[in-house]
Amino acid sequence: MYGSRGLGLLLTFAIIARLGIADYGLYALAFSFATILGPPLDNPWAVRAIRESEDDFNRERSSRYLVGVALVVVGLALLPFDKLYLLWFGFAMAGGEMAFNSLKSRAVREGHPDLVWRYDAIRQTSSVVLVCAYLFAVDDPTLKLTSLLYCAPYAVILVLAGAAVRGHRPGLPGAPRQMVYLTAEMGLGTAAYLQGDVLLLGFLTNSTVVGYYNITLMLATALAGIGQSFAMTYHEPLRKSGGDLKTGPKLRLTLTIASAVGAIVLVTGVVMLFTPAPAPMAQAMVIMAGFCFLRTVICVFQVILYAQRRDRFRLVSSIALLPVKLALLTVLVKLGLGAVAAAIATTAADAMLLAVFANALYGRRRS
Repeated sequence: MYGSRGLGLLLTFAIIARLGIADYGLYALAFSFATILGPPLDNPWAVRAIRESEDDFNRERSSRYLVGVALVVVGLALLPFDKLYLLWFGFAMAGGEMAFNSLKSRAVREGHPDLVWRYDAIRQTSSVVLVCAYLFAVDDPTLKLTSLLYCAPYAVILVLAGAAVRGHRPGLPGAPRQMVYLTAEMGLGTAAYLQGDVLLLGFLTNSTVVGYYNITLMLATALAGIGQSFAMTYHEPLRKSGGDLKTGPKLRLTLTIASAVGAIVLVTGVVMLFTPAPAPMAQAMVIMAGFCFLRTVICVFQVILYAQRRDRFRLVSSIALLPVKLALLTVLVKLGLGAVAAAIATTAADAMLLAVFANALYGRRRS
């Protein structure tokens, strides 16, 4: 996992070096759009894959793949239109990841995060090698071809995932009402919650400011993913117990892991303050250490809440905080804080979300 995350950072620096921070900002905006589009559509399959029966899993895995293919086709159809870069890249990325998730879902279901991250590392390495080879081999690289090469490994993934789901009749991931809840939770509650600030920041400022903030966000969320992989190792016992806290990750260990990854971001930010790195980016990095700690714990708590089937609670909690986060961001940007504004807003919002989740999981037990 972490090797692929490191390659992602390498790719970021390569794009900035060859295309500039403004083009990287556009690239980050397209990624944010893909995140707001793809994961919400994928969430009903993702949640049910870890808790439903084997027959349901196989049927739903097949339909998950087909929806991913459909999104890729839409993206390719928009490719000839240069002004629709954000749309075609977003659709292609979202669809490719959804098909990829169908391929990885068996390992996720059986609680093998090492396999999941190995698959991710292979895909990420392939994309980074292709893109970097292009960026440094030609005199005048373009963002469009860079993005196409980044998506190229998904062509192989589509073939492999198609073979994996072959022979299973597609099935919907649950009843329509449940699908709406799970899609809305990820769309409004998680994807828009985590990436909406990037799009709003781009609207309120410019792609350069977005580039500064997105670098800090990418590092913090990459490290916070440790919490997700840690919690994934408890999928089997949590599913069998219905989310009993005694069968899940220990709180003390969760907080220890979160503190460690938060410290990494903090040290990175402090070091950047004494380098030629842009001051707003360094200042935002220091603040994002708090976000990294909070998000790591939230990732663990979310897995427990999934197992407890508290879908509506997660949805309402995240949606309620979304306007607070975006309003705070808007005010801080108007005060001239730029990338720092986004870092403060996302950290403050995650602090509130963690408090809500912690009370739901541990408040009643203490009373």
